[in-house]
Amino acid sequence: MPSSNSASEQTAWLEIFLLWFAGISAAMQFAKFSVSYNELLTYYQAGPTLTGAAISVVGTIGLIFGVTAGLIAGKIGYRKVLIGALILGASLSFVQSLLPTFEIVMATRVLEGFSQLGVVVAAPTMIAKLSAARHRSITMGLWGTFFGVAFALTGLFGKSLISHFELSGLYFTHGLLMGGMAIALIALLDKNEQRYHSGSVASNEPYFKKLGKIYRTPQTLLPGLVFVFYTCTLVSLLTYIPNFIESDSLRATMQVILPLLSTAGTFIAGTLSQYAMRPQRVAQVAYAGLACGALVLFSNLSSAMAFCLVVGQMVLFAGLIPGAALAMIPRLARNSDEQANGYGLIAQLGNLGATVGPPSFATLITAYGLNGLVGLVWFICAMGSVFAFMAARIER
Repeated sequence: MPSSNSASEQTAWLEIFLLWFAGISAAMQFAKFSVSYNELLTYYQAGPTLTGAAISVVGTIGLIFGVTAGLIAGKIGYRKVLIGALILGASLSFVQSLLPTFEIVMATRVLEGFSQLGVVVAAPTMIAKLSAARHRSITMGLWGTFFGVAFALTGLFGKSLISHFELSGLYFTHGLLMGGMAIALIALLDKNEQRYHSGSVASNEPYFKKLGKIYRTPQTLLPGLVFVFYTCTLVSLLTYIPNFIESDSLRATMQVILPLLSTAGTFIAGTLSQYAMRPQRVAQVAYAGLACGALVLFSNLSSAMAFCLVVGQMVLFAGLIPGAALAMIPRLARNSDEQANGYGLIAQLGNLGATVGPPSFATLITAYGLNGLVGLVWFICAMGSVFAFMAARIER
């Protein structure tokens, strides 16, 4: 059995693309409720707060159990966890397509959190193992786009499905997609679980001792710390920046363009990490570019078009960060267990950032306007750069 440091001679592109699509189908667990938010409000009459909670509750599972999922996946087997998570997700979508009571819907959303977490821990670990060293940063950059692609596809086709087949049609189609991915991966993935491990010796350490070790291990912790400041920032930029654009048509255009720029940045980061510079340096460049864009915003641009161009530059550079953070994990990790733990920690800290970031930005924007947003962006860029620098120092 080769060590984690030895590269596969060939990249299994078909399996990698299927794993990427599996990630997209898992991210659609967020996107399908986001795109159908107004219809859910009308159908269930549960009010904005509870209906909004139905969207976010999926992420709270990753916030609580992210690292635990990495430990479990390493013990049970990544292939088993991935396929089980997809089957669970498909089953829950089929239940939702029956439009049961809102209480049952909320219960399915909690369980979908476990399904989503299983995919985002197992799939990237398997992608790293199925990638040759010369392609690994590219494939991790590809993986990093799954969330943005899921929202783009759901936004493109979701409303049409709802208009033709109502809520049931949207959720049933998602169930078919996840179920189809499970069947395809059952057929194509190597059934030998050791294919996705690095041959590390299983540890009999107590659970909480393992957990503490993960948080104390720089190889697993630092990519997550680079990532958490990205999630603090991007969701807030996409949410609040359009409110500073006075033109309705320009605001609507930017709401489409900005997520695409973020997704493009993530894939660009994978390419840069593979061929131009280490992912730690890509993260440093990304945070520097984001800070420079914020500096330009601080000058109070008078032109709406110039404002939009600067914001687009900021979101593009912000999009580089997840691609860089994900590419760091297989580069720094010493075995597949550390890789899975790193992805679990990214899931946990990413959800933490998405939870803490928006209210923090909202508070400062309310108090100081655009200058409050700029100040927080600068602080976040400084912290992210520090952790990217530390990650560069520990690379073997």
